[in-house]
Order: sequence, then structure tokens, then C-alpha cells
Amino acid sequence: MILELEPYQVIGFLLTIAGSIFGAGKAFFARFDQALRERDDSLKDELGKLSNQMASESAAIRKLDREVMELKIDLPREYVAKADFIRSFTVVEKKLDAVHSLIMQNNKD
Repeated sequence: MILELEPYQVIGFLLTIAGSIFGAGKAFFARFDQALRERDDSLKDELGKLSNQMASESAAIRKLDREVMELKIDLPREYVAKADFIRSFTVVEKKLDAVHSLIMQNNKD
């Protein structure tokens, strides 16, 4: 069986095959492009959420830093260091001993 085609039939057949391949490729790449766009959009949304979360965490960190600095400022006013307390208490004990010595001297006389 020999297939005989006229030149216009061959050209038409080749154009049909080429058009089919082009159409299938275009449909495939359209789906691929749509999937990429959806992924890009979802990534942009996630990056936006992450950016907002980082901004809120950054604000929380700044607030914490401010509170720590305030605590460092208030600490010397509110609390006494152990060495300072011992030094102050030693002075008070010496004064009490001096008062005790004076009272004992006055009682002897």
C-alpha cells in the first residue's frame, strides 16, 4: 500500500501536526506558568506574614531591652549590694559599741 499525497495535503498535514504540538506545548506551559504564579503569590504572602512577625518580635525585643535598662537604672536605688550592706552594718555596729561603752562608763562613775 502506497500513500500518495499531493503537496498541499502534505503541507496541511505537517501544519496540523505542528499546530497540535504548539497547542499542547502552549497549554502545558500555561499550566506551568499558572502554578509558578500561584507559588510566587503564596511565597509573597508567607514573606509578608514573616515580615510582620519579625516586626512584632523586634518591637517586643526593643520593649524588653527598655525594661532591662530601666531595671539596671532602678537596681542601685532599690537594692543594696551585699558589700555595701556589710560596710554600712559594720559602721552601725561600731557606733552601737561606742554608745554601749559610753553607757558602761557612765554607770561606773
